Amino acid sequence: MLRMIFDQIPPKVDSYLAGYIPAQPGSLYDPVRAALSSGGKRVRPTLTALAAGEAAEAAWLPAAAAVELLHAFTLVHDDIMDNAETRRGRPAIHIAFGLNAAILSGDAIVALATGALAQSPNAGDMLAEFSAGFRAVCEGQALDKEFEDRDDVSVKEYLTMVELKTARIFELAAALGAIANGGANIEILRRFAREIGIAFQLQDDLLDLTGGESFGKTIGGDIIEGKRTVLFVLAMQQHNDIQGEDLRLLDGIRECSATLEDVPLARTLFRRLGVLDETASMAAKYTKSAERQLESLPDMQRNGLLEFSKRLLGRTV
Repeated sequence: MLRMIFDQIPPKVDSYLAGYIPAQPGSLYDPVRAALSSGGKRVRPTLTALAAGEAAEAAWLPAAAAVELLHAFTLVHDDIMDNAETRRGRPAIHIAFGLNAAILSGDAIVALATGALAQSPNAGDMLAEFSAGFRAVCEGQALDKEFEDRDDVSVKEYLTMVELKTARIFELAAALGAIANGGANIEILRRFAREIGIAFQLQDDLLDLTGGESFGKTIGGDIIEGKRTVLFVLAMQQHNDIQGEDLRLLDGIRECSATLEDVPLARTLFRRLGVLDETASMAAKYTKSAERQLESLPDMQRNGLLEFSKRLLGRTV
């Protein structure tokens, strides 16, 4: 039964989006369609549907589509800011269509998202929730960019950034689903989504260095780009105790001068420093805390969200 539910949600969202996005002008909407067809698994819309419980499809589907649109927006603009050339093995939108088209299509994506929510029951509450979530995501991105010029980012600061940039979209997805269901259990669902979103990002940082090529991005890309991930933050805490080639490697990552050949060396160093195990432990802690939030929910909804957690965080690639 649960497998059928999980299999059905993404096609419903895709069908809604296919009928919702205008055809013309193609220079605006072709990049939008490309951004939405880049291989994502519709994780956040699935969370919206599960959080909606027994609410009618018409109540949660526009909200689920809006969440996926917001996620697509963040990817388009993040790739521009990061000068990324690919996304999930394809040319990034600004590479495929040009910088101006990517910026404008990103703006259109947000307009489409708010338009979808305006069609929903409880549109006012949903739009207010979306506005707050969207602002938080932008704040998180601003912090992430600020961290690029710092060597002293703390784990606490990193987690604050992740809660805003990554976990807040998960929280938004769950809250919109709850609003579609009359607000039932909204605070429980918020807490679950926030903590599972943090766990997701921690695991994403880990898989960037340890996952397989089918993970969806260049393995070690964060190392090459010098991103201030939790792995880097934890390693830098031991900077004063590191010497020789290990120090050269860590400083190269810090200075964004690491190469593809440095990635296996970084994996070995981070393993030896205990960084990989500590990150995995942090992800497990947030996952367990998230799942504990679900104890008072109806059985069907709780089981669905536990399965969501299992699928989301059971990734090895």
